[in-house]
Amino acid sequence: MGRLILSALRERRGEAALLALLGILVVAAAAAGPLYASAATAQAVAVEAANASAAEHAITTTAEIDAKPDAASAAGKAAGEVSPLLSRPGLTEVRGAMVTGTLVTAPAPAAPGASVPAGAEPVGGRAVAAALVARDGACAHLVLRGACPAQAGEVAVSAPTARELGIDVGTALAYRSADLPPVPVQVVGVYDPDRAPGGRTPLADPFWAGRAELTPIPLRPQNPVFTVTTTIDRLGPVTVTTTVDFLTPDRLTPAVIDELTRPVGARSAPGAGYTVRDGVFNLVRRVRASQAALPAPVLVGAGQLVAVAWAVLLLGLVYAAAQRRTQVAMGGLRGAPLRTRVALTAGPSVLILLAAAPVGLGLGWLLVRGLAWLVLDQVDSVPLDPATLVTAAAVSLGVLVSAVVAELRVHSGPVLDALREVPARRSGRVAGTVEVLAVVLAVAALTQSGPAADAVGDAGQVLPALAAALLAVAAGVLLARIVRPAAAGLGTALLRAGRPGAALAALYVARRPGTDRLVALVVVVVALLGQAALGWRATRDTVTEQARMELGAATVVTVRAPSRSALLHAVRQADPEDGWAMAAARERGSSGTTVAVDAARLARVAYWPAAASQLAAEAAARLSPRANDPVRVTGAELVLDVTVPVGQRATVPVTVVLEGPAGEQVAVVARLDPVPGRREQRLAVPACAGGEGCRLAWFSFPFSPDGIVFHRVLQRSPDAVVLDEAGMRAPARWRTEVGAESGVILLPSPQGLGLVYYPADPRHPDPDIRIQASDTALPLPVLVAGPPSVEQNGTVVRADAFGVLPRPIDIVGTAPVLPGVGGDGVMVDLATADRAADTFDNIADLQVWLSPDAPADALDRLRAAGLVTVGELAADELADRGLALRTGPGARFHLGAALLALLLALVAVAMVAAVDSGGRGAQLAALRTQGVAQRAVRAATRTGYALVVAVAALAGSLMAIPVWLVRPLPGGPPLAVVLPAVLVPAALALAAVALWVGGRLSRVDGLDLEEVR
Repeated sequence: MGRLILSALRERRGEAALLALLGILVVAAAAAGPLYASAATAQAVAVEAANASAAEHAITTTAEIDAKPDAASAAGKAAGEVSPLLSRPGLTEVRGAMVTGTLVTAPAPAAPGASVPAGAEPVGGRAVAAALVARDGACAHLVLRGACPAQAGEVAVSAPTARELGIDVGTALAYRSADLPPVPVQVVGVYDPDRAPGGRTPLADPFWAGRAELTPIPLRPQNPVFTVTTTIDRLGPVTVTTTVDFLTPDRLTPAVIDELTRPVGARSAPGAGYTVRDGVFNLVRRVRASQAALPAPVLVGAGQLVAVAWAVLLLGLVYAAAQRRTQVAMGGLRGAPLRTRVALTAGPSVLILLAAAPVGLGLGWLLVRGLAWLVLDQVDSVPLDPATLVTAAAVSLGVLVSAVVAELRVHSGPVLDALREVPARRSGRVAGTVEVLAVVLAVAALTQSGPAADAVGDAGQVLPALAAALLAVAAGVLLARIVRPAAAGLGTALLRAGRPGAALAALYVARRPGTDRLVALVVVVVALLGQAALGWRATRDTVTEQARMELGAATVVTVRAPSRSALLHAVRQADPEDGWAMAAARERGSSGTTVAVDAARLARVAYWPAAASQLAAEAAARLSPRANDPVRVTGAELVLDVTVPVGQRATVPVTVVLEGPAGEQVAVVARLDPVPGRREQRLAVPACAGGEGCRLAWFSFPFSPDGIVFHRVLQRSPDAVVLDEAGMRAPARWRTEVGAESGVILLPSPQGLGLVYYPADPRHPDPDIRIQASDTALPLPVLVAGPPSVEQNGTVVRADAFGVLPRPIDIVGTAPVLPGVGGDGVMVDLATADRAADTFDNIADLQVWLSPDAPADALDRLRAAGLVTVGELAADELADRGLALRTGPGARFHLGAALLALLLALVAVAMVAAVDSGGRGAQLAALRTQGVAQRAVRAATRTGYALVVAVAALAGSLMAIPVWLVRPLPGGPPLAVVLPAVLVPAALALAAVALWVGGRLSRVDGLDLEEVR
């Protein structure tokens, strides 16, 4: 029996090769779908993780813990409290402890019996306020020159801190915290805040968990001073600030995301005193959104390709089996057993398909691996997972069974019909059932795709995704139902009209029972190709629009600047005419994205969403309402007119912080010695002389300045009164800390302004007591990305705005998306938010947004203004990245599958026409002998299948329009653009193949010979 089957295969080598190829393609398509979906999901996770901020890679907890017996024990106590509640599989726990204070260039021991306030600059020395930090594994994330602190008293400082203090490795210093005695320390290492191991910057390193107080920041002298916990113990603090952070792995995978979302025991928030920020929640939410959007289009595209390949395979089997009906019938008449006939009929196909299955699985894997190498740059490997193996096995089994059934059905008719070569009849009942089922499913899919789709629950997620395919199938089977009667009627009419060639072609189409299958296949393939092309174009347009909103402008340049205000000044200097550049700062925290922009330039530079409730110019005006004029000092000296009360025991250092002409921080310290009486304290501020001078930002005190009265603020060179008594005591001129109960009470009087400080916890007094010059709008005016209801329902009342504490906000407008913000966050005015932040420290990404018409030398102008450019990103580049997420991979795969389906349809057309060549050629030759004109025979030969395919392709092209209308994608292009560009070439290709096969048929069968008399 085996020899007979092998001999049958040798006899039908061409047919066997085609069947093997189609079998391989079916299994390859079945395997490629889940493999590509899995690879694209891994790509989406990696891209989302790479684009996430450092804060979104961590769950952070902060608490003030009793420092006894030591700082390490305090951190351990905090970890023991929060780890059982917040730790998740896959997260790494990092502990730390810190205190705030001042690093001074020389030990300054206090006089006996007198306390030394923090923040006071030592005589003959220099000081920088910086946190003293111990954090597990910190040195592994620093680029150090020197050594890592390993013993008590050893510290590592940042390069800007070293420059500010004029120190280097080996320098002896002192660290002072609050009113504690200073502790000697030695610099053993200097780290670079602009570089981190691995080529990234500390700002982007998830190890620092997005903490502004811990993250090394370029150009900031107040960067943390790293040490070990025993150095903190030497200070003898009552409490320490403990940090327990849970960090995601360096490389996120779908398996890690599953671990992060898996519940672990009963969760609850830590007790009072713990501040928790869960940035991982936002990251997981975005990853889950990408994962949810990916599989459906990929699997639908793969399913359509499998269905087309399967249909082509069965079509080829049926046509090939029909050519052997007479041979099989003769074998039965000659006494061949049924078993032998069945084996010879189905055996070759079974053997071929069994051999094709593993080859198809391997081909599918190779195709996906190649696609991953080309377009999925974050995917290292494509493993064969169980889902792929099960899918490939199920499809292989289904193809095998259907092939056997199809062949046996062809040979199941009467022997006489087989001997006479009468085409096998099909059951009209089965065909009618298939047609009704296709129409019912299409109607159900369209119903669930409409406005009622939200009400059908989870069941409504499957059919809407298949709506386009089901509608195309319904149209194909209905057109197939009428094509043969229509061809018969057309042939009769053409005969009556005296056109025998076209009539013969139409009548032959009407007589062939397999024509309807070919018509249905072509209609479905062309309609789905149109839908896939429209979907890909719509996806590109949608992703491009999303990229524009996410980026904010045509081009965004990431820069380094000393502060946010310095960035603002530099951009205005580079582009004084407000034409092409805008300063911006972007901060992605655990609660969303905050983007601060130079509102005056927003309308000219940024992209603006069409769905916004107001124009860009209107929104910009609302973001920067009028506030108090800033207090400006334009002289070379600042003078404080103050009265020191009787009974003051210690010198009170008063730090005056100003914003310099270029946005830099200018800080001077007035030492109010305990000598009673009124006096003028003169402070040199040469940077403020001339021009617009300096803006007064705040006064800072290390402890409560009880009894001191500030009468006036004056300036010298030139002389002027900056603030008189009335200005000093004006209630609207000063404010205390925003966002927390500061404990500072302002005491205005006819003579001026005084203040007193009552700490909420006397054990933990604030070493930085401030009063700020009130020259900004509060609450902070913001635009919120969200529905209009957010403006009224009070769901958003605070937002992160570059400070340690969230700020109260005033929502002045909403939009579904905002430039630079996307769909989750707020937009503020840069100058307003910067003044409300009360700090020159910056952890936000400093950027310059460029309009599409920015000059070619824009970057050179920015550098000339003092900015350091470190990166550049265009909206088109971001759109290309976006196509690796959400629906992008699915749309790309869907289009590729539709193009492959078109190739299979071309194969089917050529195969059907070629298989028919033998019998049809003999029939037409007989007609030619009987006197039918050569021209008519040639026309019948060449135009038969070409006409059928052309009509079917036209119908499929027209079906793409209702398919698109009932299942549109947002942002889709005009049908008049895509349909001619894709479907017309597809239809021409199909018709050309049929015409070419017809031409080959006429030459092979000798139908172009001289006319026979």
